[in-house]
Amino acid sequence: MKHYRFDVEAYLKNTTHLDDADDLAYRRMLDIYYMTEKPLTLDIAELIEKVNLDQDIVEAVLVQFFHRTHEGWYNGLCEKRVASRRDHREKNSKNGKLGGRGKKAVATKAN
Repeated sequence: MKHYRFDVEAYLKNTTHLDDADDLAYRRMLDIYYMTEKPLTLDIAELIEKVNLDQDIVEAVLVQFFHRTHEGWYNGLCEKRVASRRDHREKNSKNGKLGGRGKKAVATKAN
């Protein structure tokens, strides 16, 4: 996903307690999650390199906002939005294969 909906109100409600470094780490992790459309890697060293912040910050944010699965660090809201985007993309693809959306009728003036 190159773009995602950012709910400022919900984000601030859940992150006002974070210091600047933690907030930056979380935003970067969200961006990585949406760009890859999958859970964050379990390889902490790789994630630290991508986020470009200290290990203790990355680990603290992971534990607070993500949960570990065998596939990676999972975030429920991210997964919901990624799934919604996939559904939208599939719908558009099917419509495109059928010739796209129907053309709008053009109103003509009666002479």
